[in-house]
Amino acid sequence: MNKFTVLLMLSLSFIAGCTNITSDAARTIHPAPSSSLTADTLFSVTSEFFSGKGYQCDTRHHPNALRCAKELRDLYIHQTQSVVQIYLGDGEQWPHTLVTSRWDEGLIPGEFISSEFTNSDVKAFCEYLDAQALGSCLLIKEQKE
Repeated sequence: MNKFTVLLMLSLSFIAGCTNITSDAARTIHPAPSSSLTADTLFSVTSEFFSGKGYQCDTRHHPNALRCAKELRDLYIHQTQSVVQIYLGDGEQWPHTLVTSRWDEGLIPGEFISSEFTNSDVKAFCEYLDAQALGSCLLIKEQKE
C-alpha cells in the first residue's frame, strides 16, 4: 500500500465519525384507577409536556408510537440528541412502554462519551402524570422482582 492510500484511509476515518447510543431505564405507563386515560390522551399529554421542554414530537415514524426529540448539543463536529418514545401496548391495552435514549454523532470517539444517561425530563413527566392523577410510571426491572 502506498503512502497516499494510507493517508486517504486515515483521513476518511476522521471524517466518518461515530455514532453512540445509550439509554435510560425503560418504564411502563399505567393509567390511574380513577383516570379515563386513553392512548390518544396519553399521546396528547405527552406531546404537550415534552414540547414545553423543547422537544419536537410526532407519530410519523410509527402509527402506534410517539417520538419526541431534542437537540442537546449541535456543534459542527458533534451532535447530541435526546429521544423519548412511547409505544402502545398490544392493541391499546395497557401498559404502554416509555423509553428514552441519547444519540451522539460526530467526531468525538465513544471512549470520551459517558455511557451513563438519565433523562430528568422523563422523571418530571412521570411525576406530572402522577400529580395530575392520570397515571404512573414503573421501571421495568421493578416489575420483574
